[in-house]
Amino acid sequence: MLSQPLFKDILCRDDFKSSAGGAHCFPDLRVGVFEEIVPMGIDPKKVSYKETGIHLSPQEFHREVEQYLSQANQGQSDTILLDCRNFYESKIGHFQGCLAPDIRKFSYFPSYVDENLELFKNKRVLMYCTGGIRCERGSAYLRSKAVCREVYQLKGGIHKYLEEFPDGFYRGKLFVFDDRYAICSNEDIISGNFLSITSHSSSAFTISILKHADTAGRCGTNINFVPASTAGSLS
Repeated sequence: MLSQPLFKDILCRDDFKSSAGGAHCFPDLRVGVFEEIVPMGIDPKKVSYKETGIHLSPQEFHREVEQYLSQANQGQSDTILLDCRNFYESKIGHFQGCLAPDIRKFSYFPSYVDENLELFKNKRVLMYCTGGIRCERGSAYLRSKAVCREVYQLKGGIHKYLEEFPDGFYRGKLFVFDDRYAICSNEDIISGNFLSITSHSSSAFTISILKHADTAGRCGTNINFVPASTAGSLS
């Protein structure tokens, strides 16, 4: 792709991410045209992806989180470390000290922001997601509300951060949307063996976390839908 003139001024080698896997994890290739890669439910013409937060490299983000945790421990922080992923993703892994919204899908993120504007007022926000894509839209939406003092986002997402800081401030597993389901960079177990969660929907997610890793260092996670009437509450 880097050799193609079409992508010459758009992509660089740092835009690509690598992690352990195999052909069985990616059984087919699909190419499609979408208005939004990850739908947020907001017209891109109303909230432009060009109005994103300030991009921080993994090294810069690491230093910011280190400073944030130090200040938070002293009760002096004016910063929010915001996980803009879905709740079932942050349940199995997240940055220490983060704020993880209880949302089932990204299209609920704007409503979460609208309902919590006072929380973000005059704050510095450090935002992150899996690979940086949701932050492109999420940070732009948050900035459009004009309540935060500053909005930053992790360039390349958790994926790029873990390439440089596998034992850093991100603890637990990283949920991925392919047949690997989750990948590991450290041995921390954030959730229990079994979570039955009801949230924002008449249907509930049952998330079974299988705490094992194969020889490639991958972790298994099975996710199934069950009727809300048979699902328990979050423990």
